[in-house]
Amino acid sequence: MFSYGDEDLGWELVGWDGDEVEAHVVSLTSDEILMINTLFPERGEDELLATAVYPVAPERYAAMRAAVPRLEFKTGLDYQLGGFRLP
Repeated sequence: MFSYGDEDLGWELVGWDGDEVEAHVVSLTSDEILMINTLFPERGEDELLATAVYPVAPERYAAMRAAVPRLEFKTGLDYQLGGFRLP
């Protein structure tokens, strides 16, 4: 969890199956987000990757695992990364 202004933020890496069901979900910390945010140049000013959902192409998997070794990517899933406000 990370506080940004008055908001508490969380992040998830979500793997979607062919039926658009969340088949694999991994929570990330703010420190982990800061280690991988440069892998998403399309983020613009969104340093915390919190204002949009970012597709994670297979070409990014190795770099993301190098930055955050605990990450896993399962075969056949489409991954997205995004932040959200915590209740």
